[in-house]
Amino acid sequence: MSTLSDRRAFLRRGVGLAAFGLAVPTVLSACSDDDSDTATTSTGSAATTGPADYGDISFRLSYTQGVAFAGTYIAVSDGLYGKQGFGDVTLIPGGPSATPSPTDVGTGKAFLGVASTPDQVAAARLNNGAKVKIVGALYQKNSYAITSLTSAPISRPADMVGRKIGVQAVNTTVWEAFLAAAGIDADDVTAVPVQYDPTPLTTGEVDGWFSYVTNEPITLAAKGHQVTTMLLADNGYPLVAQVYIAQDSSISDRREELKAALKAEISGWVTQATTPSRGVDLTLQTYAKDAGLNKDVVTKVADVQNGLILTAGTRTAGLLTVSDALVDTNIRTLAASGYEIDAADLFDLSLLDEIYQESPELISGLPAVPAS
Repeated sequence: MSTLSDRRAFLRRGVGLAAFGLAVPTVLSACSDDDSDTATTSTGSAATTGPADYGDISFRLSYTQGVAFAGTYIAVSDGLYGKQGFGDVTLIPGGPSATPSPTDVGTGKAFLGVASTPDQVAAARLNNGAKVKIVGALYQKNSYAITSLTSAPISRPADMVGRKIGVQAVNTTVWEAFLAAAGIDADDVTAVPVQYDPTPLTTGEVDGWFSYVTNEPITLAAKGHQVTTMLLADNGYPLVAQVYIAQDSSISDRREELKAALKAEISGWVTQATTPSRGVDLTLQTYAKDAGLNKDVVTKVADVQNGLILTAGTRTAGLLTVSDALVDTNIRTLAASGYEIDAADLFDLSLLDEIYQESPELISGLPAVPAS
């Protein structure tokens, strides 16, 4: 827990982690600047509501407020939830002291939520009996990365051999699974225990830094350092991330309501993919307005994040979708990490199939995938 607390303290200094801003978010309504130390509640019915009346909804974020949830902010602030028949939307933050997202969704505290990666959901099902499944994935690639200075780059797993990599305690499991997947013997790389301030990378104490592509590479570049990043997702650890989760019973018994919530989310993220500045402004001016975030950094994070969200696959099939092949690779990756689970017990993507059959405009409204 001290490691997570140290991470939060680091992220709230200087430019910080633009993807995640407030440890304790404010309370606001659609037309209010009122502050409080509880979950964010916004009026989602500002726009004309649809034929259904689902009432209020609680949505669990995977971490504290920040631009990582830009599409959700748009869905709430622009009344997209209201158009789908919902009233007030309560955003429940995550963070170091929060219960896991699968717990909040599994116990009914939140109707819909986001977990960081599939292993969290698999662990909740296998170890705790949580009756939750993944119903979509925002990031088609997880944001885990090894960051190095460009003057001594690490651009492929083999480049780590004989070098020192700073690894935070909370990321040890992922690190070890990545080494195994990449075919690197752990004895051939020195893992140095670190906190979250990447200064040791800049001073030469380590050669690489276990990081998030939406975090340290951007903050280091903002301080004038030239860095190279190696995505774990491109090198043997292809888990999706920012996965949407719901109770098994909601999937079967509250299907239309769940589809309505997902439609609101997708609509918000379509807007964010098209106009990234919209989510940046909402983050800085409303949802994380007291976090002291740097606009240039937040803007860069939003741009990098869009690259994880908008791919050739999602441009064709729609946001949040996960191809059969990607599901299979995720299941194999989880098995290699010690989570033996069938795809049908972890994923249910049938709601998205129905959503895009009913609302193909959610695909046609997406921008083109930028050239890499």
